[in-house]
Amino acid sequence: MTFFYRRPRISGAAPARPAAGRKTGAAGVAEALQALRGPFIVADLETTGLSTSSCEILEFAAVRVGEAGVLEREYTQVVRTRGPVPSFITRLTGITQAEVDRHGVPVMQAFSAFLEFVEDLPVFFHNASFDRRFLGAAADQTGLPFPNPTHCTLALARRAWPELPSHKLEILARHVGASNPTHRALADVRTTVAVALAASSRLAAG
Repeated sequence: MTFFYRRPRISGAAPARPAAGRKTGAAGVAEALQALRGPFIVADLETTGLSTSSCEILEFAAVRVGEAGVLEREYTQVVRTRGPVPSFITRLTGITQAEVDRHGVPVMQAFSAFLEFVEDLPVFFHNASFDRRFLGAAADQTGLPFPNPTHCTLALARRAWPELPSHKLEILARHVGASNPTHRALADVRTTVAVALAASSRLAAG
């Protein structure tokens, strides 16, 4: 199902440009910290596998976070994939074929709504390179570009807590006292918001 409120993109705006270049190291961290002053978007995708050539986006989710770190509104949508939902993905995420058949919409509709929700705001993902690859594939498939600047909370977490043996989302959730991720996109987004804000505070404190 879809749950969100959105402000439509302005018609007649300048054509979308390719996604902004991603800086690494100190420059990338500085840009991410600036973006975290808000408003910004935290997003996540569930997919039917790891390869963009043979797998599809199964679920979109995003949260808009305001300047005070307040979760302002949410978007979530299951996608009606062309192929069946693999059984191991159902075991991992809890997303069943019945849910996809009942509530899924075509990727064009889901991706379009996602783009309207994120507007032109910076978007954070945990392990952003994975999500960017699938969003790039969706852009190629639908002709709807994803031009937003993107940032990686995994990179921020590694910089904020270098002492941790792992920076998987579930480890970070326990470290910062956030809810456990469940491999449902919206639940994982809420956890990622908490990690992003905690990393921002840690890095800002030096």
